[in-house]
Amino acid sequence: MTDRLSPAEQLLFDGKRVLIKTQERAARADSGVIVDYLRFTVKHERLKDLEDAHLPQSDAAFVRLLAQRLAQLTGFSFGEARQKGRDYYDHTCTIWNANGHEVGSVSGGGEYQRGTFCFTLKGEGCTYAAQGWERAVYDFAQALDAKITRIDLARDYFTGEKGGVEAVRAGYLNGEFDYRNRRPSQENAGCWDNGHSRTYYVGKRESGKMFRAYEKGHQYGDMNSQWWRAEVEYRSHQRIIPLEALIRPANYFAGAYEYCADLLLDVLPVTVPTAHAVAEASTERTVRWVERTVAPAVVHLSLNCGFDWLTRLVIEHADRPLPKALRGLQPEAIKQGMDNATKRFTRSTPEPALCAPINLPETESEPS
Repeated sequence: MTDRLSPAEQLLFDGKRVLIKTQERAARADSGVIVDYLRFTVKHERLKDLEDAHLPQSDAAFVRLLAQRLAQLTGFSFGEARQKGRDYYDHTCTIWNANGHEVGSVSGGGEYQRGTFCFTLKGEGCTYAAQGWERAVYDFAQALDAKITRIDLARDYFTGEKGGVEAVRAGYLNGEFDYRNRRPSQENAGCWDNGHSRTYYVGKRESGKMFRAYEKGHQYGDMNSQWWRAEVEYRSHQRIIPLEALIRPANYFAGAYEYCADLLLDVLPVTVPTAHAVAEASTERTVRWVERTVAPAVVHLSLNCGFDWLTRLVIEHADRPLPKALRGLQPEAIKQGMDNATKRFTRSTPEPALCAPINLPETESEPS
């Protein structure tokens, strides 16, 4: 029947189907917030943790196996192995819905991808996936120490609640998207003069976080619809996206901007930290570990023998690899983390207690 519809009629028909399905998802979702796009990567060495008894050897076979697993987790079916990979990967296998439309894919192989496999679930896949797919994919991804590279979190308003895209623009002008007294960029799209098919963007993808509000019903040709969507897109560029965003989308939606928190007043906002902030925190934790664990030995050795040995120790061991806690961190982030963690040790004016002479305790010689 639907293949006899005109393109405009088909669009309206698809829109009604999506509307009904989205309403069903929103009713079950975490404060109405749903995941509308997902991409994550897994490193090749973690695939040994898969439960399959006989793991394949080639990247192409691994891609097929992982695509079958993603299809199983989401309730879809394996599609096809494409002759050419995507996103600079050598191999790609797709997953399809019941109508044979691609709703997701898995890619792998290629010297430029650092031994990773990439999983993608498109918006249509998120909408029509089996109920509970978020938890199933989360458990699978967590077991393999996956890294989210993009996730879209959406809150739909089906009858125009919260004022629509015009209210979003007003909120922007009122400073509800400001961060540290800085206002992000904004952009309009669509027919604002005529008041239809409008989209309002805040922020840029290059920063790793972008907000958009758009008239979702108009997207499907229903110009009388009041359905609009507020959506936050997180990318891993300069950010580390916790896997928990997949099963706690409302918290991370609310944590994106003050405006988003106001949309979900009953939800605790959780921010997605920048990679720089995470690196600083990791450095600070390392310094605290040194102070707590190593400092007693360093202090007493230095007070008895002087401090020159520390300089020689650093020079002699300069070629050793970074400890795991500091690997992959930018030098400027390590420096900032050090500055934060050692402020009390680097004051220009010592505290009075530190000006007093140090009376060393008598030490007993170690037994020979």
